[in-house]
Amino acid sequence: MARRVAWWLADGVPKDSIVAFTFTEKAAEEMQFRIRRYIDAITPEGGNATLGGMYVGTIHSYCFKLLKELNASEYHNYDIMDEIARYALVQRRFHNLLGLPAFQTAISPGRQYRASQTETTDRFLYAYDLLNEYNVLRVELPERPRPTELGAPEAEWCREARLLVDVGKSEAARSFARSAARLYAYLRCRRFLDFSTSQSEAVRLLTDEPNAAESLRQRITHVVVDEFQDVNPVQDILIRLLVGDAGHLTAVGDHRQAIFGWRGGRVEIMADLAGELRDDHDGDVLELTHNFRSTPRLIAVSNSWNRTIGVPPNLTSPDMLHGRVGRTDYDPSHVSALPFPSRTDEANWIAQTIQQLVVPATGQGARHDTRDGDRGLTYSDVAVLVRSSTDARTYMTALRDHGIPAIVRAGPDLFSQPEVLLVAGVLALSAGMERFLGGQDARSFPSRINATLGCPPEPIPVIETAASQLRAEGVPLAGDIEARLAAAGQAIQQRISTQRRLASRDIDGVHTPHLREFLLRGPQPLRRVFPQSIFHDILAELGIAEWDNEGGRSELAMFHIGQLSSLVTGIETPGWTRPEDYPYQIQGLLLWGTKNAREEAAPLLVTPDAVQITTIHSAKGLEFGCVFVADVCSSRFPSSRATRPPNVPFEGPILTRIDPAQIADNPARDGERRLMYVALTRAERYLFVTSSRPSEYFAARPRSSIPGVANIIQSEGGVAFAAPADIPANIETRASEVSRENRLVTSFSDMRYFLECPHDFYLRKVLGFTPTINQAFGYGRGIHNLLREVHSNPQSWSAIAGDRDELMKRIQTLIDRGLFYLRHTTGAPAENMKRQAQEIIADYVETYADELAHLEFEPEREFETLIEEEQVLVSGAIDVVRLDEPPRVTIIDFKSGDPESDERMSLDEDEMRLQLTMYGLAARRELEYQTDRGLVRYMGETEDGRRELEVDLDDHSLAETRKVIAESARNIRHRDFRVGPLRAPRKPTSKTRCDECDFLGICGMQDARNARV
Repeated sequence: MARRVAWWLADGVPKDSIVAFTFTEKAAEEMQFRIRRYIDAITPEGGNATLGGMYVGTIHSYCFKLLKELNASEYHNYDIMDEIARYALVQRRFHNLLGLPAFQTAISPGRQYRASQTETTDRFLYAYDLLNEYNVLRVELPERPRPTELGAPEAEWCREARLLVDVGKSEAARSFARSAARLYAYLRCRRFLDFSTSQSEAVRLLTDEPNAAESLRQRITHVVVDEFQDVNPVQDILIRLLVGDAGHLTAVGDHRQAIFGWRGGRVEIMADLAGELRDDHDGDVLELTHNFRSTPRLIAVSNSWNRTIGVPPNLTSPDMLHGRVGRTDYDPSHVSALPFPSRTDEANWIAQTIQQLVVPATGQGARHDTRDGDRGLTYSDVAVLVRSSTDARTYMTALRDHGIPAIVRAGPDLFSQPEVLLVAGVLALSAGMERFLGGQDARSFPSRINATLGCPPEPIPVIETAASQLRAEGVPLAGDIEARLAAAGQAIQQRISTQRRLASRDIDGVHTPHLREFLLRGPQPLRRVFPQSIFHDILAELGIAEWDNEGGRSELAMFHIGQLSSLVTGIETPGWTRPEDYPYQIQGLLLWGTKNAREEAAPLLVTPDAVQITTIHSAKGLEFGCVFVADVCSSRFPSSRATRPPNVPFEGPILTRIDPAQIADNPARDGERRLMYVALTRAERYLFVTSSRPSEYFAARPRSSIPGVANIIQSEGGVAFAAPADIPANIETRASEVSRENRLVTSFSDMRYFLECPHDFYLRKVLGFTPTINQAFGYGRGIHNLLREVHSNPQSWSAIAGDRDELMKRIQTLIDRGLFYLRHTTGAPAENMKRQAQEIIADYVETYADELAHLEFEPEREFETLIEEEQVLVSGAIDVVRLDEPPRVTIIDFKSGDPESDERMSLDEDEMRLQLTMYGLAARRELEYQTDRGLVRYMGETEDGRRELEVDLDDHSLAETRKVIAESARNIRHRDFRVGPLRAPRKPTSKTRCDECDFLGICGMQDARNARV
């Protein structure tokens, strides 16, 4: 794909006419680096070897970008809502606004008990997503304007929405239709789109507005699509709309890796395209057969397994060829398949084998080749892959028992970690839960508690048992922590449920000052709560800062809690949390997370040096030096449920579009076979397939003509059915080293955290902790949205600069349209912020009226620029590019002027200079502008001498900034995170920068400890 893009560029295709789609953000990052490498190869010396305006990224991100470009007045202030945020929103509005109890009753006929709220929500959202993925969701919204105030007005508006597509006449179908229309309306009312809706919304816009589609096709003439086998119907429609009759399309896919049918992916779309291309004189189908990842034996094993997979019409399954000459096999036992008497024996062997492959005590690891030599494996080179997250617990326990650091990456098995269950117990108490909800499903919370802790699914026993287990594993905990956490959870529940302050005698067991402040003081009655703030207080009471300096098991525990912090942010995303909503949010977090949580699409910048235990689905697109494909057991792999069609509330003609039988695996279970193929092809060198109750995928059944993986490994020169103690053999070691092919993709916003405090960066970007949200959240963005409108049509604003009343009226119109929308604030505070925004924007237009009258502007120019010497790709967005005498421009950055909104995000003068010079570097290299000056404009500042900060963007300044970014990237790669704040405090009332930190209560650095005293 990258070469194809380079060929197009060499043929004169403009960079901004090319769109490259990938399936994941990680794949997009890799694609960007590859395209740049090939562009550099064809660019004359001194030329511009950058991506320019080319789009390289996921389809849903492109759709969201497209909506903002083509209909900025409607979509510019929208956000993407992730899955847990949507789940939490549905839980909060289950009864009143969405009316889901009717659907709950309709899907429960003949049952002894009505479907649970969890099952109802899962089935509802699954069906809702199918409507989007098949491009059939159509909703008629009320004609009257959407309300901008939160609460009853928006609920009334949403209830008037109607689903236009006929999903059937049954009570289940009709009740689903009502609730689906209301959910869509509520998302639009709150200025949200979810992942699936963003795609169908973009397709709808292009379909309903042919002129917009034609204009887009004139700009976008060349499209490449990776992982085409996973494309769903709405994505296929979008791609065809972009390409049209005259565009160029290159699609790369492998039907053997089509494993996302349950999420809407249809391998038939790839098959149909192949047929079209073979029949068209302008089309062609090429076989890409070289494998540059794996050794010859691994490739041979994968090829043999490939022959067990059915081939869709119009497609072929050619054998892969070995493409990396230096990657050869060292020993037959390095590709093995072994059966074990029990899963425990299997897990222990895996742990013991990892101990042979990675030896931290000597700094050595099993030999692995690189492009210029070899190196030793590290823990992060090793992955244990399982069919389902519910199968992972035994392997995690075995690795920990052998002292091997292991992590799960925000998948459902996150909720099988004792540290996560400990915190979940306190959250449950804070929400007034007497028991954890869930049925007998192995993925339910009670089942995970039983498997991990072996105690009743009640908060107090969970807290006590989890704490005991963590102590046994060496995680430092205070002797009375169980009682303190229980007291804290119960006190929080009392404060929220009664909305009254507590007495000092009621919280004697609570130590954390900020939590005590919340319990004893604050508003009365309590109008709102902040879940992430409560979460941070619980962590501070837990004493998690003591884990921060321990390394080993404690560091991994912090990583898992950091992943949980990200999920807590999700439940808070939809907006203002009323006290009565908080219990539903916590229930939603626990119910959704234990079954549905998946690794974040955007990977952490630096992964902890630990073995990854993950599902095969989550490992798609990744590669590891060593892979264990574990638990290839009867009923689990292949899954006994794979061929079962999903239960959807549809009937009638819609079933010709959305056929549940097509979503399920076929009778030959080709979907499950593809899943095994993906697992086998994740390995670069070492592969071990294990089982404690072998399925037919492990070893062939008697008289079966289809071999199992173990049979194939044996026939291809590997080892199968040998004594586990003898496997692996002949392990050579080298000095352990992280893969030299790792690249760093970041933004200036992320980089500045490292420049301010490396340990803040570590907590935020390595472990995944997220900051709290205050009621001013969104103010700064609202100001920027209004400024974008001003600079998009500057002359019209300049024309009314002399009429203050007209200015205020026009700004109010923008606010009424939702461009200054505050999800987390209501009532008087929200009105005050809106008035302040009006005044600030009016003052700005009056102050810069002459500039607005005579110059043109490009608001919010996004960029990505590569610092080649450290292979770090830095992205960002320039607030405004002022076109002075193009290509000579001035870069302008705005500071919103609201102290509460910007307190934790504000930059000192040196940081602002660094930011502007970073933007200047990008403007010259990526945007091809000439710029020697930048301006920081302080919104709301009334003194002439303080309205602007001018920043030189000369060659020397840009070169110095480049050095700073490169050095920071180098330090991040070397994991130099044990450093405290490097900047002075922002506020004169603060003694140190730690006083202003988002993570003061959970940081273990000495500076933070001193600040807490």
